[in-house]
Formats: sequence, C-alpha cells, structure tokens
Amino acid sequence: MNLLIDIGNTRIKWATHDAGQLVAHGALSHADWNAHSVDTHVLESIPQPQRVLVANVGGARIADAVRDAVVKRWGAAPEFIVSTASACGVRNAYPVPGNLGVDRWLGLIAVHAMRPGLACIVGVGTAMTIDGVDATGQHLGGVIVPGPELMVTSLLRSTSDIAQRAASGEVTTDLFADNTLGAIRQGAVHALAALADRAMDTLRRTHSSDRVLVLTGGAAAAIQPLLSSPAISIPDLVLKGLAHYATTAR
Repeated sequence: MNLLIDIGNTRIKWATHDAGQLVAHGALSHADWNAHSVDTHVLESIPQPQRVLVANVGGARIADAVRDAVVKRWGAAPEFIVSTASACGVRNAYPVPGNLGVDRWLGLIAVHAMRPGLACIVGVGTAMTIDGVDATGQHLGGVIVPGPELMVTSLLRSTSDIAQRAASGEVTTDLFADNTLGAIRQGAVHALAALADRAMDTLRRTHSSDRVLVLTGGAAAAIQPLLSSPAISIPDLVLKGLAHYATTAR
C-alpha cells in the first residue's frame, strides 16, 4: 500500500493506493499547518505504507512539514515527485522540464494513461491551468491564469472603490449582472470557461483527431456549467497520476 499526497496552493489531498484501488481519505486547507498538523490530520489513521509519494506546488513550508511528519512517524523520507523530460509514456514540452508544475505533469500522466488520445486538461483552483497532450503522449504546452477567486480578490484589492460597491448583491450563472458583486464573480467564471473553450477550439484547428476536455481542481464545478465543450470531471486527477507514476515510472 502506498500513501499519495497532493499539496496544492491552498489544499492538501491524500489517498491510499493498494492493489490498483485508490481510496480517498480527505482534503483540507493547509494554511498554517506544521508537522504535527500533518500527522494529526493525515498520517495517524493510516497504516505504515510501503512508499509515500508527494506532489507539491504549495511551497517549502508545507513540504517541510510533510517530510518531517512522515520521517517522525515511519522513519523513512517521502518521495517528492518532480517533472522530468519524460515519464509513463508522456513527453514534456518544456525545454527545462522541472519548470512545469508537478501537478500539471501528473495530470498529463493520468489522462494519457486513462485515455491515450488528444486531450485538453483544465485544472481550476487558486490558478487555472490548461495543458494539451496528444495521442502519442506529447505534451503540447499550456496556459496559466488566475483562478476564479484570485480574479475576484485581485479586483477587490487593486481598485479604488469597487470593493465597497461589491459588498453585496446577487450572483447568478448569467454573463451579464445587474450589480457589482455579480459582475465580478460572473465575469471571472465566464472568462475562464471561455478560455477553456478557446483551448479546445485551438486543438480542433490544429489536430484532426477527436479530443476530450478533462476538468479537475476544487473550483472546476464553477466553470463546468458554462462550457460549450462537453467535459469529463476528474476531481482527484493528481492523485491518479501519482498512483500511475508509482507503478509505472522507472
């Protein structure tokens, strides 16, 4: 049995993987966590695993906390996965492979393993990322923009009086709003959905094969109803990538 840990910018998710089965255990915000927090919330209810594999884009503080907690409880260091030039049948488009976020890398690996065809992978969280991968496993590159909450907070913090006008108001799924709060929030999710659709349209124009749009991330549900393109939702995509990596990568 392996323990898989996905550390995002805001949340930490974990699951065990045994005999080909991924068993979800939880997801929490990791703000202000230390090694004791990791042990209490993640490790203490899990039997000692053979390996602990970690995908981290949340920074050094939470990485150190996870490392210290795992070493203290089980006496062995976790494996922090990094993006490489190739792994599990996927080839990285970045000239410096390590500069590709490991969450995006593992998402590519997971999708290519589940459906080895042309795919557009959209991860919606603190940031929204878009990556393409073709049927041969070639990463086509990607896009990074602020996620919906980051779009909203950046407007509220960086403008002179919009926050006061956005103190209240109804938010709907429509594009046009009749109040400032709705205008900001509705505009953010519609903009992100439009960018995802634009990515799918680009793949249509540049590749003749069928393609699939894969949505993942904690805020994916906010944009899915607004998409013109059909989408498959896979909330635990990074964990699935970690599971496949653990059994396939050499």
